[in-house]
Amino acid sequence: MIQTKPLIVKLGGSVITDKQRRFSVRRETLRRIARELAAAKEPLIVVHGGGSFGHPIASKYGIAKGYAYKRQLMGFSLTHRAMEELNRYVVDALKEAGIPAMTIQPSACAVVRNGRIISMELAPIRKLLELGITPVLYGDVAPDLSRGMSILSGDQLVMYLARELGASRVILGVDVDGFYTADPKSHKDAKLVREVTPESWRDLAKSANNSKVKDTTGGMSKKIEELLPLAELGVEAEIVNAARPGILRRAVLGERGLGTRIIAR
Repeated sequence: MIQTKPLIVKLGGSVITDKQRRFSVRRETLRRIARELAAAKEPLIVVHGGGSFGHPIASKYGIAKGYAYKRQLMGFSLTHRAMEELNRYVVDALKEAGIPAMTIQPSACAVVRNGRIISMELAPIRKLLELGITPVLYGDVAPDLSRGMSILSGDQLVMYLARELGASRVILGVDVDGFYTADPKSHKDAKLVREVTPESWRDLAKSANNSKVKDTTGGMSKKIEELLPLAELGVEAEIVNAARPGILRRAVLGERGLGTRIIAR
């Protein structure tokens, strides 16, 4: 049994990779992030996105739309292999920082229907946490009971794990300061939203951040929508800028108000 509720940290693909260059890892950023995560005082689960590794291939082969033609089978395999490669960089960086990290392949333990997780084998993850080992999961392709194949996003994994394991808190590390009323990279008048609640989201959803780069898992709006049900269950989440040195470390040590909080009230 897990003695302490785990802290779940999602590392966005836009932070650890250069989305403008295929298969490009921001190695120094990743090493620095790993050192910041090493400051965590509670059991840790790390989930990372696909960035310039998984997204371009998944988009090319239309994996998110489900199985329709034979060529997608190779795309399915290639997307998974790309994510394995990125995951290797992440796990190596964590180990270098002194974190005993171990990969958990999502597509091998999650049962998916219509793009959503309907069940997942969590006993190994619980045991790893009990031992003091950090499970590392990632956005992946997955066999889908209805569609044949689909994308299992890192954001959905975060939501499912936080709910089922009773997370203490969820932190999403992205490459902006939080959720804005518009894309802050292209709109100078974009305003940072400090708190999002289920009630306020109804109006905010219309101004959700739309990235210039194609993201097969839905971008910032999708992140908020995955996190809101957690807030209603009492699990607080915060979106912070992991690209800024020191921010992630402060967040994992418990500091609030560093970005956008997703809360129930």
